[in-house]
Amino acid sequence: MLLPVAIAGGLLAAPALTRPADVLVDQVTAERNALAEAQRQAAEAEARAARMSAQAEQAKSEAERERLALAALGLRIQSAEADLAAVRSQVAILATLERRQSARLAAQQRPVAELVASLQLLTRRPPVTVFAQPGAARDLVHMRALIDTMLPEIRRRTAGLRNEIARSRQLKVARQRAAESLASVQARLAERRTALARSEAQQRIRATTLASSAGLESDRALALGDEARDIGDLLGQLEDAGDVRDRLVRLQGPVPRPGTVRNGGTTGGAVPAVAGNPAYRLPVLGTVASGLGEVSAEGTRSRGLTIRTAPGAQVVAPAAGRIAYAGEFRSYGRIIIIDHGGGWTSLITNMIALSGQVGERVEQGAPIGRAGVNRPTITVELRRSGQPVDIATLVS
Repeated sequence: MLLPVAIAGGLLAAPALTRPADVLVDQVTAERNALAEAQRQAAEAEARAARMSAQAEQAKSEAERERLALAALGLRIQSAEADLAAVRSQVAILATLERRQSARLAAQQRPVAELVASLQLLTRRPPVTVFAQPGAARDLVHMRALIDTMLPEIRRRTAGLRNEIARSRQLKVARQRAAESLASVQARLAERRTALARSEAQQRIRATTLASSAGLESDRALALGDEARDIGDLLGQLEDAGDVRDRLVRLQGPVPRPGTVRNGGTTGGAVPAVAGNPAYRLPVLGTVASGLGEVSAEGTRSRGLTIRTAPGAQVVAPAAGRIAYAGEFRSYGRIIIIDHGGGWTSLITNMIALSGQVGERVEQGAPIGRAGVNRPTITVELRRSGQPVDIATLVS
């Protein structure tokens, strides 16, 4: 009789649910923060895409309408990427909560299981042993009194156990739904990327009539890249060429051929902005890894922002302008330099694929490339008259 009594006493003395490990709490907090940020980015990108689509409908020329529609599609791809990041955070949160729930459930199940096992041993004793052993009847009465005392606690504990089991089932269902949502968002993202590829291909076909002049300008830009000693030298040469172009455009004479001037360039003191949109935006969704002026492990000082992003993330134009350079450059991977006019230029580096071509006019949000697949980062530098500008003061 001593074994059942001891185990029953252990049930009454069992501690409350074990406090979850700090690491699990930290994981859930981090994922919830990531979820909130991804949801914010998705809503923001979708709102900008809607504004861009509305502007495309009101555009006066077919070329402008196509550029704005392409930019809206690029922003919708970023919105889908943010949705994907949000759903993945949800899945991670639910997985962590399930692990925590399993630990909680195990903590409650153990004493109850031990008590049930003890009571089962007690019920297996033949009734005749009550009369065969001295004091057995007295022990049985004591056990009955003990069980009557324990019943309220047993009911309370088993009710809590039932609630924990129900909670585990709810988490499992939620995780399954999140997995289904993940597949749906991935399919939507794939559809938008396919639509982008189709739209870009159609634009390339329509632009064949300009291939000659665009090719000459592209060859000239690549030649400048070969001659440049470093990225700063390349930017300086392109800025000088842009100043010459501006002066030529202001001269009276024949209208320049499309793709050879900075269409829509401004001479004001601010980055040109599309109505309803911020003057400047980050070219890719993610988290900032380093900012302007920070010194790297190699001892070099950053001249822009480095953004840690998702593999294959869509990179878009941070502001409207004209592509002055697009191609490989030194250790920077594939880069794009956008001339915004008025002495403003943007440099975006570390891409593995490019969408834009030299001489092409792009709207803010227009797709210009893709991030890499192995711990990808994208670096963006904004300059005015050759001097680095702090992007944080312009981005909203």
